[in-house]
Amino acid sequence: MDRAEKVKTVNDLKEKLKLFTGVFVADYRGLTVAEVNELRKAFRKADVEYRVVKNTLIRRALEGTALDVVRGEFKGTTAVAIAKTDVVGAAKAAVDFAKNHEKFKLRVAFVEGQILAADAIKQLSTMPSQTEIRSQVLGLIQAPFSKLLAQINAPAQQLVGIVQAKIDKDNQSQATG
Repeated sequence: MDRAEKVKTVNDLKEKLKLFTGVFVADYRGLTVAEVNELRKAFRKADVEYRVVKNTLIRRALEGTALDVVRGEFKGTTAVAIAKTDVVGAAKAAVDFAKNHEKFKLRVAFVEGQILAADAIKQLSTMPSQTEIRSQVLGLIQAPFSKLLAQINAPAQQLVGIVQAKIDKDNQSQATG
């Protein structure tokens, strides 16, 4: 990689790191190519960008940003996952993959100005995702309207039941009489 490519990579990373909601740092040493592809697929589903970048380049990209506090974590074989929207979904993808692959080790995450250790990332992964929270809120909003609609429809349903019972009784009387 020549100097121009390195500068482009650092600038590209700086731009991506400006738009993050969470950044996860992991050690991927020992994973096979197939396992790394599986990890990339899991992260892609969670709208997370997974990259392996030289440590010196990522450290340069972190200079002067809020993420500068995690610069020390970039040593050895390091991968970075940048969550664009849903931090919980990213944490779930990383933790689920780590459960099935011992060689993938989460080191640290940086979420909303806080550094999270591996245990805290596991706790984060147990929280409901944005989609789940939205579904729950929508359910709470719709519940009163559903109950109101049921109350409004109840008298009409009862009337239909009474009319049907009368028709059935008349049909039964005609059949026997």
